[in-house]
Amino acid sequence: MVIMRADPTDIFALFANFNETTSEFLQLATSFSEEELNMVPYKNSWTGAQIVEHVTRSNITIIQSMQIDGNKSTRELDERVPELKETFLDFNIKLNSPDFILPTQTTYQKEPLMKDLEKSIRRLREVSEKADFSEALNHPAFGEITKLEIFHFVLYHTQRHIHQLTKVIGAIRNKKSSRFGSF
Repeated sequence: MVIMRADPTDIFALFANFNETTSEFLQLATSFSEEELNMVPYKNSWTGAQIVEHVTRSNITIIQSMQIDGNKSTRELDERVPELKETFLDFNIKLNSPDFILPTQTTYQKEPLMKDLEKSIRRLREVSEKADFSEALNHPAFGEITKLEIFHFVLYHTQRHIHQLTKVIGAIRNKKSSRFGSF
């Protein structure tokens, strides 16, 4: 017999982690100037704005997934959480994004970009609070996955991009300071 774990205490902690992680991402993203958001920090890199759009687009697809009626899972609800964590928090590997959440532009305006991000975070929280985490879906990027695991993905994916944004802003500001020299 499979034991399902969706302990309310764990769910409460999961949402607290979601709030903390998304707040950190939003705070870091808003710390970029509009110019910095659109600067390419190094070869073959996304700009800060492209990272923000990617996370926003990912959030929107997760919102859609959370609203789909799934089937009751017949396995541990969190079985794939270690796999997701290991994959998305391994900063030594480059992951390829599915086409449907790739950035769509090269230049962005900061204000609408941040408003879209904030809206996606707020909507994702609202939809996830009502989601049945015991349901499983057949997701285009993950295959069979529970809504609980999808919500964990959001955490690890956002944490991965916090790491990436931190590197991008560091490279940009380092470039800017070396261009102007020290005073």
